[in-house]
Amino acid sequence: MFVLVRHSHAGEKKQWHGPDVERPLSPLGHKQAHGLVAALSGIEIETLLSSPTTRCRQTLLPLAQARGLPIHDEPLLAPDAPPDELFAALHRPDADRAVFCTHGEILNALAEFAQSRGIPGLPPSGATAKGGVWFVDCGAGPPPALRYLAPIPTG
Repeated sequence: MFVLVRHSHAGEKKQWHGPDVERPLSPLGHKQAHGLVAALSGIEIETLLSSPTTRCRQTLLPLAQARGLPIHDEPLLAPDAPPDELFAALHRPDADRAVFCTHGEILNALAEFAQSRGIPGLPPSGATAKGGVWFVDCGAGPPPALRYLAPIPTG
């Protein structure tokens, strides 16, 4: 099983004047990131992989601190990453017990890639709120079993 996380709520793009990769979480996003620790309690996690953006790394930071795990940057989780390569990476054995933090557009592209090839078992496009979590259990399938957890707090 692995976990897909859409980064927590970040400040508005239009109000951020720096490079988008450096856009941080909002106060709500920080609360959501801390909520991730409780949401994933009881889940065995060995690896934390993040888009190399500040908001994704900040989303995983409380979990990393609570678990004593480093956060590894993964370019395949970045906003412009090719969905076919990420899809292949998610199906490698080392994806088991990993948490992947990425962006809504990547989750959507991943879903559309799978759907266009008739591959079931990925979150539907547009179905993940900021800070939302998908538990993906490949041992239950095919197709993999999916369970969605909405972000807490939501607003």
